[in-house]
Amino acid sequence: MPATIETYTVPSIYAESSYFSVKADNTEIPVISFLTDRDYDYAHFSFSGSTTINITVSEPIHSYSISPLAFKIQGTLVGNQLTFDLQESRYLIVKINNLKELVLIADPLEVSVPPASGHGIYHVVTNYGADLTGETVATSAIQEAINDASSTGGGVVYVPEGVFLIGNLVLKSHVTLYLQGGAVLRATDHKEDYTVDFHKDSLNYDGTWLIQTEPNSTNITITGRGTIDGNGSWLRANQSFVSNLIVPILTSNFTIDGIIGRDAGLWALIPTRSNHVKITNYKGFQSLVDYEDDAIDIVESQNVLVTHTIAISEDDPFSTKTWNESTDIAQNWPGSPQVLENVTFDDCIAWTCCAAFKVGMGVEQVQRNVAFTNSYVYQASRALAIHHRFGKATAEHITFENIDIEQVIHTRNGPFWLHVEIEDSGRGIGPVTQVLFKNINVRDQGRLPSMLRGTDPFLIEGVTFEQIYMMGSTKPAATLEEMNIRNTELYVVNNIR
Repeated sequence: MPATIETYTVPSIYAESSYFSVKADNTEIPVISFLTDRDYDYAHFSFSGSTTINITVSEPIHSYSISPLAFKIQGTLVGNQLTFDLQESRYLIVKINNLKELVLIADPLEVSVPPASGHGIYHVVTNYGADLTGETVATSAIQEAINDASSTGGGVVYVPEGVFLIGNLVLKSHVTLYLQGGAVLRATDHKEDYTVDFHKDSLNYDGTWLIQTEPNSTNITITGRGTIDGNGSWLRANQSFVSNLIVPILTSNFTIDGIIGRDAGLWALIPTRSNHVKITNYKGFQSLVDYEDDAIDIVESQNVLVTHTIAISEDDPFSTKTWNESTDIAQNWPGSPQVLENVTFDDCIAWTCCAAFKVGMGVEQVQRNVAFTNSYVYQASRALAIHHRFGKATAEHITFENIDIEQVIHTRNGPFWLHVEIEDSGRGIGPVTQVLFKNINVRDQGRLPSMLRGTDPFLIEGVTFEQIYMMGSTKPAATLEEMNIRNTELYVVNNIR
């Protein structure tokens, strides 16, 4: 059936791409230039039905790829145009010639879009006078809307298309923060506008939680097709200041659906000491240049689902961590350290210079029942990783299943496709046990041997490999050597089949 296509205005603070123009059928899709030429550009729209994508560049196209390759999307070339079809929501990375990559975000159409006015709607401009031009700070107006919505038992804080400068915001129980497509909550240029919530020792920078939840809150949602922008590259370079972009902390029943989280400058989205968290249709856009800019870290939380999500970052895009009270960033977290359990990453796309899908490095509290499934690695230095480096607790029952690995080319502790290690860093060591790797398609194994190494007295125990397909082979690997796992010590492999 004919497609229904929804596009979004380019916010005034962003430049349009000088490399790409994009159409879905005959509808122009704006393309945004992201940060530097060492990063990527992105085009964002929502649709239902079937649509034909046309990408035009300023030179004849002699090579292209559409990733994840596992989707098997075939294109047609005519001169300087690439054309292909989409029948469902896809997040794609398109590489044409030697140009920077184009990230194509074809979202599903929104469901249950709230009205801009009416009972239970707290419109930040109409009702609270927030400046949508980005000229003056809108923090107080938006916070007042959040407070009012929560105090009356719940409601929708409606942020329309426009640019809203913010300092810290605190989300409260039973509030939905709705960001219309084309809306941006943008961190200000001044560290004086923020509380100092932590000190990052490795950078020697103070930092803040840009948007956090009130401790012991419940039923909070951030949704829409808008953007939360941490302005992190600028703050880091000019103010020696960093932020965690979105911090659901000591909360329950928290949902993020559909938004773009971009340029935190440090770890971006970090659900912390929370339970029943769902992250879906989320786009985590971080720089490929800055260091320590993880896109999504699940920290000391339980019953978490991350699904249909793309995360791009120089550092780890998808990881789990557990810390203790002495850890630099955790010293002001409310509550006590918690175990991490029942965390699933499903239908996720990772692009990084570091580890794509990772447990650790912090394992100060137990991590159990963590699964990475039905997901894709575009680029990494380590595609799949369990790195037990800090802490004495156990990492157990970890699953990597149905993963497609394209390029293992970067050099941060690599490049190799598999990294499972217990490393003694002087902060204690602990066991790694019951790990399953199943149906892994390794298109690129990296130029170095992969690692499976314990540290006395702890072995890496109970490792099972099933259906590991190396470098285009249609036959599963039968030995560690066939999987290029040669950097080995103190491990127990139960099965290879």
